[in-house]
Amino acid sequence: MMIAFKKWTGMFGGKTSDTDSRKVQVRVPRDYFKRADAFLEDVKVMTKEQLPGLNKAFLVKLLFDNFLEKIRHDIDLYDYLVFLNETYGSIVTEAAGHDTGSKTGLPRKPAASSGASKFRWSLPASPGGKTEEDDCPTLSITLHPREVSRVEVFFDDLRWKRMPIDLELDELVALLFIEFIVALRNGLTEETKQEIIDFIVSRWEEA
Repeated sequence: MMIAFKKWTGMFGGKTSDTDSRKVQVRVPRDYFKRADAFLEDVKVMTKEQLPGLNKAFLVKLLFDNFLEKIRHDIDLYDYLVFLNETYGSIVTEAAGHDTGSKTGLPRKPAASSGASKFRWSLPASPGGKTEEDDCPTLSITLHPREVSRVEVFFDDLRWKRMPIDLELDELVALLFIEFIVALRNGLTEETKQEIIDFIVSRWEEA
């Protein structure tokens, strides 16, 4: 059920300063980041380009901007968010730590290991002993305040329609990232993978 990028017109060109930006922390198991690194390396190899700046933060920001664009077009995303939270929410909760408990407002279900994602496309570890924190590193991305505000208004609209979803912004972004990685692991057609690569490179060129 991954939202298609075809009509995405994100905000990569916008400049933000450290004083007016918002940091979002994406905390997931390390193997999800490793899979993202492998995918980004594939992009560089297949395009025969170095693509400096194409990294996990760029990828996560692109996924967020794609979601934000759907909000701006008033696409009904409630069922999609329910699906994300029920399918992958337990991964986010476990990564956040056992002492924090579940903070999201929907019931959790174990993440499926294969075939569960409704993905559609229309167009390094430190040496030494491992700790629990090492298993779930954190990636920080920067969002503009108006992007954050637009998502908050979107959730306010859902509450007004009596369809509340109590998701923190960090959790939402993590869910979008996890779904994308699951789609990669389940396998994409060559055509779909090439469309994604072409789209990512086009956004990188605009950045």
